[in-house]
Amino acid sequence: MTMEDRAKFGIPLLDDALGGGVPRGSIILVEDEVGINTEHVLVQFLSEGLRTGEYGYILSTEHLFSHYSPLFVPYNISEVTFETKRLVFLDAFTNPFGYAEGRPSAAGENVIRDITQPRLVTDQIRRSLLHVRSQPIRGVLDSLTTILLVSDSLKSPMAFLQHKIATDKEMGVVSILTLHRDVHEARIIQAVEHYCDGVIRISKKTLEKEAIPEEVLQIRKVPGMALGELENTEFVFHPTPGHIELSPLV
Repeated sequence: MTMEDRAKFGIPLLDDALGGGVPRGSIILVEDEVGINTEHVLVQFLSEGLRTGEYGYILSTEHLFSHYSPLFVPYNISEVTFETKRLVFLDAFTNPFGYAEGRPSAAGENVIRDITQPRLVTDQIRRSLLHVRSQPIRGVLDSLTTILLVSDSLKSPMAFLQHKIATDKEMGVVSILTLHRDVHEARIIQAVEHYCDGVIRISKKTLEKEAIPEEVLQIRKVPGMALGELENTEFVFHPTPGHIELSPLV
């Protein structure tokens, strides 16, 4: 596999640790916990794709379009990018259970009216990207936690994952799914991790006695690689608007 077959984050230490980026058709799980803002990683990932000529989408079960739009400004990405459909927003937050007709979001007509129907969700993603021809695509689902919490059992979320994995591999899409790990039982987290090609966890750790806890990014699973092959799997995580700084955890 060449480097052109991988999607980079644009964060050198992370891309190097991932073997040069994420292979096309992969799904990466980004786990966080209360007080951690993973949105910097999501925006960085999508912005790097846009910078290199790719297309992208955000499917949000937790926020309106107005929440994400300002996060792209430091990357010189304006709402025009959404209006021209280089980056597509799918609103699964406004009306997630099909109780009403729903309203078009500020970014367009892509309203998902029932997130408990996995095939309908993945079909809506497909339809929103019909304008993309041969260009690579990146996607973000923020977050899988909502789908897990509103489902009566694990069957529907696992069916969603299986269907999404098959669709992404067919289309060569690289996707990030977020999960709030402190909300779920360990067995559920393990089940989701099993399905995903790669796992990145961001959490708070006290690195020195009596010090303020730092945010730490840990690579827990790498597509096509064993963790033993990596020189570093943990990094101190310092996000700022428009930039993410990593430093090896020693």
